[in-house]
Amino acid sequence: MDSYSCLYSSSHRTGLLSGFQRLRSETKMCDVVLEAGGVSFPCHRALLASSSEYFWALFGETTAERLAGSISLPALTPEGLDAILDFLYSGWLSVSPSTIHVVLEAARYLQVEPAVSICERFMIDGLTAENCCCYANLADRHALSNALEAANQTVAMEMGTLLQESRDDLLELNIQSLMAVLDADELPGVKEVELIKLALDWLDDNGPLPLLKSNLLLSRLEKSLSPNQKILPLGRKTKAVAVANKSSLTRGDLKIKNHASQRHRFSLPGTCTVC
Repeated sequence: MDSYSCLYSSSHRTGLLSGFQRLRSETKMCDVVLEAGGVSFPCHRALLASSSEYFWALFGETTAERLAGSISLPALTPEGLDAILDFLYSGWLSVSPSTIHVVLEAARYLQVEPAVSICERFMIDGLTAENCCCYANLADRHALSNALEAANQTVAMEMGTLLQESRDDLLELNIQSLMAVLDADELPGVKEVELIKLALDWLDDNGPLPLLKSNLLLSRLEKSLSPNQKILPLGRKTKAVAVANKSSLTRGDLKIKNHASQRHRFSLPGTCTVC
């Protein structure tokens, strides 16, 4: 019996993608057009379906889109879709702090997990005091656990600076991150009173919230208080936040709010417009 060998060529795989990229750039043999934000992107079904779970399902045998000449993707921006298509055709992902949110949105929507992983790595490696709150919200929205943990740690370490220079970013922080930060073992240079004020102001800006969530948030502060101080939970009738205090820390010092008497503009915590 003759022996035989099975040898692998990595250049063939690279050349295959290069060939598809050339066909795309010359608009040859394209059999579907993707549309986002009024911009059209001629593509090849075979490559899309082999690279994305979304397109694999979309071009299945029983779907109406399997023979459609064009597919509209209104949930995506042209910039985000273009970046992901370039990645599918080349293996290279173009991303920057100003485009990370649209690129990640497209990668998640189209279920291109390798691109999602690259975005998460980019966020972790680029964390700073200026973007940690925005990245925490982005990671929370897209369920990126490693990036969320890293962003929360950065928020905790930079809390002193953020309270002084970027308080609005803290007030837009998602509730999971805020609770994680309040649970942190170390918040360098931050006083207990500042944390309480932050929590109360956050509740004002992001309410009304269910009582359970509000009380969970406030309970995170109790470990920072002295033994003769205690945060009273929100009541179902009065919904007033109070601090039981036997020292000089007064209600006026804390700017305690009555949530029953004030109107709240509801907004979704964890969203940002500029990273």
